[in-house]
Amino acid sequence: MGDFEEEDFGGFSATGQRILGDRVGAERHKQRLGESIVGDRRETSPYELSFLDDIEWRLLCKTTLGTKELTKFKEAIHNNYFFEMFVEDLPMWGYIGDFEDEDAILGEMEGSHTYLFPHLHFKIGTNMGQIVSVTVTTERDRRVDITNVHKPTTVQFSYSVEWFEDHELPWKMRMTRYADSRFLPGSFEIHWLSIINSFVLVLLLTAFLTIILMRVLKNDFSRYMELDDESMEEEEVRFFCKLFM
Repeated sequence: MGDFEEEDFGGFSATGQRILGDRVGAERHKQRLGESIVGDRRETSPYELSFLDDIEWRLLCKTTLGTKELTKFKEAIHNNYFFEMFVEDLPMWGYIGDFEDEDAILGEMEGSHTYLFPHLHFKIGTNMGQIVSVTVTTERDRRVDITNVHKPTTVQFSYSVEWFEDHELPWKMRMTRYADSRFLPGSFEIHWLSIINSFVLVLLLTAFLTIILMRVLKNDFSRYMELDDESMEEEEVRFFCKLFM
């Protein structure tokens, strides 16, 4: 879970009582090289999905959020935090909440509202018995108002699953749809741009150091050559002086 500043944090627990830290029962996946570079950390989620098994509605958990938990959720929502999930290595993204009637400059004002999305709807496409597309959406009809963080709020976290046949998308082309994804504008490009900038900067610094070292060495060699010439001239003068004496 992270925000659009590209910071990565541990996800919310099933009870919604944590933003940071390790969720009890979560199993962290081994990081790949690309995930290590971008700072992603995967761990299992409490959502249970069975192949081709539609779920109209299933309760994940029911809990009462206190002031501390509501404040964390509210701050995350106002900072445009989103979650990222994977099914068969296919990513999907969604917001944890939304806010309304806020001033773009002053922020939260009287009459504005902050909502939490406790229900997720997973839509999974298959082709020839293989998963080729995944999406997750939040339902505004089931959102929960958490504007007043001082009032304990009971929240039911739930989800639903819909499976469908996606005959137009073969399995080997399943990643092509993400090339035009606009949910995270430029998020991955930012990482690659930073890596390229760092690489170019290293090359430039190396080139500058090489030029400086070459000039220093050239001056040193020139000075040593001049000293050698002078020493040879002195030796020749001494030799001729001895001959004529």
